[in-house]
Amino acid sequence: MKKVILVILAALFCMNLNAADFELGGNVGMEQINGILYYSLALNPEIRMGKLGMGLDLYFRWNDEGIYPYSTEDILSMVKYVTWGDKFVKPIYARFGILEDSMLGHGFILSHYQNATAYSIQKGFKKLGAQLDIDFKYFGFETITNDISDFKVRGGRFFIRPLALFVKKGILSGFAVGASYIEDTDPYQVQREIITDRKTEEDQLRRYEQYIDIYSQNGIEITDEIKLALFNISLMTDEEARWDAFRNYSLVGNTAGDTSTDIQYLDAGLFDELDDPEKKLSAFAVDFELPIIGNFLVLISDFARIQAYDYTLGERFDTEMGNLYGVKGQLLFGNAMRLMYQVDYRNVPEDFVPAVFNGQYEFLKPLRLCKIEDPKRISGYFGDLNIYIMQNAVRLNVSYEDYVDTPYEEIYPLLKAEFELNPNLIRNLIGYGIGAKFTLQKVDAETIDFDNIINTIIKGMVMIDISKNTQIVYEYFRSWDSFGGEVKQIKLYSQLKF
Repeated sequence: MKKVILVILAALFCMNLNAADFELGGNVGMEQINGILYYSLALNPEIRMGKLGMGLDLYFRWNDEGIYPYSTEDILSMVKYVTWGDKFVKPIYARFGILEDSMLGHGFILSHYQNATAYSIQKGFKKLGAQLDIDFKYFGFETITNDISDFKVRGGRFFIRPLALFVKKGILSGFAVGASYIEDTDPYQVQREIITDRKTEEDQLRRYEQYIDIYSQNGIEITDEIKLALFNISLMTDEEARWDAFRNYSLVGNTAGDTSTDIQYLDAGLFDELDDPEKKLSAFAVDFELPIIGNFLVLISDFARIQAYDYTLGERFDTEMGNLYGVKGQLLFGNAMRLMYQVDYRNVPEDFVPAVFNGQYEFLKPLRLCKIEDPKRISGYFGDLNIYIMQNAVRLNVSYEDYVDTPYEEIYPLLKAEFELNPNLIRNLIGYGIGAKFTLQKVDAETIDFDNIINTIIKGMVMIDISKNTQIVYEYFRSWDSFGGEVKQIKLYSQLKF
């Protein structure tokens, strides 16, 4: 794999590209990975040729203890992205690498999805997802997966324009019918990665504290008996035996000293890779759209169900149908501005989570959906606005979603806001670039409380030119993992452009 990376880098150097098509940057700085500080040296080649875009992150890390222990994930994550085309400009769109704002259809079951997890961020590697959309005019498809190494979150949408063959112009020529499906075959994957990693801790006291955290963050009352059992397990020197003891005690334990009573503490799904199709989370939808005024005003309607596993009842269930009715569209003002919007009304059963695969899914999962007999219907609204100024020199995105009387008060209201400033805009005006990208995603966003990390993702980047070819870059990330623990990553480095 290292040879492949070197070949790619050499090829980029040898290509005869204009300055506007190719940039080779580098940086020297420090970054924190899994709580450990490393010095870093990196090369960041980027290529843009028409519809093709590519970015690599070739880095070397070390500290006083030695060289950073590279894994297969580290090597693969040196690919940041490879893209072709624009998601909202037909006919072909493809992306490989980091997924940051993915949509499927009208976003009723997958919207603003990103594939980074708390675990991957803590460990400093990227998950390599993939998307491929093709529109053949009369029919087409969209596909997505979160990680090409295991395809555990995967899905797609197929659509047709049944009247386009017979009606060449007018409203009916654009009428489309689509069907979507998305699934997560292993909803406990991230939690299992965290627990598995924690079992290798060398410090006994820290290991014991982490065991207690796992129990308390899963809503289990910590008794003296549990504390003593977990403390004794944390003392074990053999790693495999210690892990087996923790797993066995966590699944079947006893807090009252009565050996005739087995108490289920943690779900087995936390420990074993799921291969039971009954326990996967999945959703499917049928959608319709009818353009009324070209691409400016399009009527949309979706009907969807979610299939999940109720761990309390020990059975798989289907929700009742959730409905979406709304409008979407885009408006172009030459090269000065592009505006894209979607507004819809949603009526769903109370056990249905619209856009269940969203920007927070990888941090919230597993979602513990419960079967409800005769669920009542709840209503809500969703709005999304994207503004692109001067050919993407400035981008603003705001979306908001909320429901009346939803049982999932820990999720809604759902808020996302993003601002991006391309440094070339300021550079062309004053000769020195200033760029930025800020993202805020909040669940349970009744009040804007930035100190409540349990419901907040904050990402930020500021880039400032300090000379013609030198920049200072500050990156910030703050969120939480599946057990409620804080995840924070801060980078400050200088970057050279050649």
